Amino acid sequence: MNRIVITLLTLLIFFVFSNAQQKGKEVMVVGEVIELQCYISGLTGPGKGLTHKECALKSAKQGIPLGIVEEKTGMIYLVGQTKKAQSSANDLLIPFIAEKVKVSGRIFEKSGMKLLLVKEINKLNVDEKKKEEKK
Repeated sequence: MNRIVITLLTLLIFFVFSNAQQKGKEVMVVGEVIELQCYISGLTGPGKGLTHKECALKSAKQGIPLGIVEEKTGMIYLVGQTKKAQSSANDLLIPFIAEKVKVSGRIFEKSGMKLLLVKEINKLNVDEKKKEEKK
């Protein structure tokens, strides 16, 4: 009897933790849309900002993934989208390359890699940028 109870409790704990991991954590991220290869490697300079926008646009159109670098922490997020789960997030991010954005979504983490599944993304206007800089 004890073995059955222990087995059932173990299965219940496993189910709860695995289910929690699948749901991810709701977040709001403020940062810049970057092209990951140039940004991480640094081979073309800093790989971000308006000076890198044209290069990032060309790379993204050729399939090199875009991501978001969080302003406050420098954390880099690989990006996916919730509305079109089977499509590249580049289509979603291209209009925001080298722009400061506010993103709501869920974060998933595995083996040190962070994935941000975007629910909503908006370019920050000048007033919002100033508010974020004061925080």
